[in-house]
Amino acid sequence: MRLSGLAFYRPYAAMFAGIFFCLLGVGASLATLPFYVLQELDGNKVEVGVVTAAIAVAAVVSRPIAGRIADRHGYKPIMLCGAGICVLAGAAYYAAFDVPLLVAVRILHGVGEGTVYTSGAAWLVRLCPVERRGRVVGLYGTSMWLGITLGAFFGTVAMRVSGFGAVWGLCVVVGALGLLVVSVRRPPPRTEVTPTTRAAILPVSTVLPGIALSLAALGYAALAAFVALHMEARGVDDGIAALNAFGVTYVGVRLFIGGLPDRLGARQVAFWSALIEAVGLLIVAVAHDLVTVIAGGLIMGAGLSLLFPALALLVMNRTDPSQQGAALGGFTSFWDVGLAVGGPFSGVVANLAGYPSVYWVMLACAVASALLSWATNPARRPAAVSP
Repeated sequence: MRLSGLAFYRPYAAMFAGIFFCLLGVGASLATLPFYVLQELDGNKVEVGVVTAAIAVAAVVSRPIAGRIADRHGYKPIMLCGAGICVLAGAAYYAAFDVPLLVAVRILHGVGEGTVYTSGAAWLVRLCPVERRGRVVGLYGTSMWLGITLGAFFGTVAMRVSGFGAVWGLCVVVGALGLLVVSVRRPPPRTEVTPTTRAAILPVSTVLPGIALSLAALGYAALAAFVALHMEARGVDDGIAALNAFGVTYVGVRLFIGGLPDRLGARQVAFWSALIEAVGLLIVAVAHDLVTVIAGGLIMGAGLSLLFPALALLVMNRTDPSQQGAALGGFTSFWDVGLAVGGPFSGVVANLAGYPSVYWVMLACAVASALLSWATNPARRPAAVSP
């Protein structure tokens, strides 16, 4: 019997909740550590940047490795390990009395985050019917996004009310909740999957969709880093509202029409999603008032919202079932690379040619992302078996 409505999502609730709780801790630390470095450790702005980036670098490296290990040893135990590492990282913040120690803790936290995300995503793919994969992966990403966003809010409140110790305690508690919800989910009996291709840390199926994802991520990085300055240069205050608008449509589109990649085809949705992002970037580039730049942010959010699950679906359909954990981990790392490169790259463009040029360059990158998405062969592999 095929389940429908909310009953369909019940088998995946533990993975959704697990990533949500673990990312709450990531968001809480992300929002408060700059203040901790400057106020408690007497650090400087460069050290703030290093501490902030350390978790992302660790996640980029750990995701494909964790995915490959999970492919071999099962997704639930590796997701539990990742959640446990998040708990340990939360406790280790209490002992981070200088910047080098804090960087080490951030690396540990990044390994936990990357391991939780990748093993959980691969577990979902293994359980989910092929025709609903895009929808389920999209909702998994929404759980991650909400975890980071709410974690930043709760972390800031905890810092202001009770200090940094309360933030670290929050990281421990939410990590433990993630560990708990994953532990109670009992997977079906594991069926061995025989590899038909040689195992790899980065399967070849991830490369074209991954590059397309990185190119699209550059636009989001540019919006986050420079939209406020771009509008301020044109005499408009509160330009950061465009980034808030981005978040509204990013989540809303996933929730209400997140099944489009499954229904219309992953390649088609990825192609048009990247072009929609390009339209949003065009509007941001020419905006001279708040309403216009907010419209650009809304359109960008609508495009990028479905681009990730559509490209992920292309990756999954092109990857042997025995390597899907490694493939998803490697593919997601391309997003982080795009974000890491996007900020500095946008800064170089802004210095050379001004803020509007940033968005014209990113528009070209979004168009390139669309072309790469269309060039990706959407060949479908056989359906995966349950772990």
